[in-house]
Amino acid sequence: MPLQPPNDSPCQIQPWWDGQGENALIRERMNRLKSSEDSLVRVGRNSAWLFSSKGISAILSLFYLAVVTRALGPAGFGTFILIVSAGQILAALFRIQTWQAIVQFGTPLLADGDHKAFGRIAGRGLAVELIGGIIACGLLYFLLPSIAQQFSLSRDVEQGLLIYGLIVLLAIRSTPTGILRAHDRFRDSAIGEVAVPVTRMIGALLLLLIGPNITGFLIIWGMSELACAALLWLLVWQNGQKMGAKSTMTAKSMDAQPAPEGNKKSFYGFLAATNFSYLLTIIRERAVVIIVGLFVGAAAAGLFRLADQLANSINRITEVFARPMFVELSRLYGQSERSELRRLLLRSLYISAISGLSMFGILVMLGEYVIIIMSGAQFAGAYPLLLLLAGATIIGFVALGLEPLLQAADRATTAFVSRMISLLLLGALLYFWLPGYGVTGAAWAMLASSAATVILLMLLVWRILRGLGKE
Repeated sequence: MPLQPPNDSPCQIQPWWDGQGENALIRERMNRLKSSEDSLVRVGRNSAWLFSSKGISAILSLFYLAVVTRALGPAGFGTFILIVSAGQILAALFRIQTWQAIVQFGTPLLADGDHKAFGRIAGRGLAVELIGGIIACGLLYFLLPSIAQQFSLSRDVEQGLLIYGLIVLLAIRSTPTGILRAHDRFRDSAIGEVAVPVTRMIGALLLLLIGPNITGFLIIWGMSELACAALLWLLVWQNGQKMGAKSTMTAKSMDAQPAPEGNKKSFYGFLAATNFSYLLTIIRERAVVIIVGLFVGAAAAGLFRLADQLANSINRITEVFARPMFVELSRLYGQSERSELRRLLLRSLYISAISGLSMFGILVMLGEYVIIIMSGAQFAGAYPLLLLLAGATIIGFVALGLEPLLQAADRATTAFVSRMISLLLLGALLYFWLPGYGVTGAAWAMLASSAATVILLMLLVWRILRGLGKE
């Protein structure tokens, strides 16, 4: 009979099938990740919340796009997309994006416990966003009749565009997003953004039962923006007491003087630079669809936009990492942690390169089947466009940390100039390639200009990294 150690013997061994030790090890590792202050881990934690919302958005967008494309057909979908694209360009012109400025100037204030100064920064952003939206609503209301007459829009489409535009322009969502992200509450901002695809999905299904039409879809698209803004402000209000209690505790526990909130000139200068860059990005994405529609036709614009929408599912993943990356880079640069900033950027570039190539391989294998299953064989011509536009998006994904670093390093104007150069190059390529190659030429122009933009950003960031290495 083999000897058995006593119950209290230190040499007693857990059987190999007992998973308690392994579970304890997993819990310990998870707790380390939750409490880790490593920069890339912090970006990963915040990205996880955004990934959940963007993942839901990407999945639901496939379903509601299937409803819209099948209900309207290539030509009807193209007309719908032309109107939406025009409205989004107008929104980008006047609905100022304030979240980056709130994060840039507000994060150092929160780090030093000066929540009153942060409140003034947030109020400044809200005023700018609200005034811009009101001005844009007035311009849309008075100028839309002449525009509708110029492009021979029907009365129903004109009314749908008016309702869509007014709702989108008054949906103040950038300021609450900045407040939540500055407080490192990416979970709450992610929850708010989920309202957009959920509202569109529910509305599209209801409209399919009632009777689908372009005007109805425009109203639903506008209501989704309003639902997102309302939910974001509700989350800011709900977290207000928690943030206030935390600010009181922080102020009592710190003896240091509050950080300066920055002068208004710096704030508005940064705001202008980031918004011009954002405007160029929107023009790049939406104006090409309008140009294709005007010179090739609404059906071609519909194919181009469908391919672009699927490619943008990758772009959503880019935003998942880029937004937390900007917040973390702003924190590191503001605290003069140069070596950690350099290390974070290089690690992120390595990970994003591997991820981008993997996603492109998946699109090559499955992209055509997804298009046919989702929208029908009449949209199969979008597959070659999907590969080209996905290539352009993935190039930007590989370099996702470059522009956030420029903005965090107070070089937002430089980022804007690089975007302007890219847009001018895109316009030149469209001028030469669109007449001869049609919608395919437009897709190639997008790919070539994306590559040129990334090369330029890499050169600019390399200079910054060299400067950081000397400090």
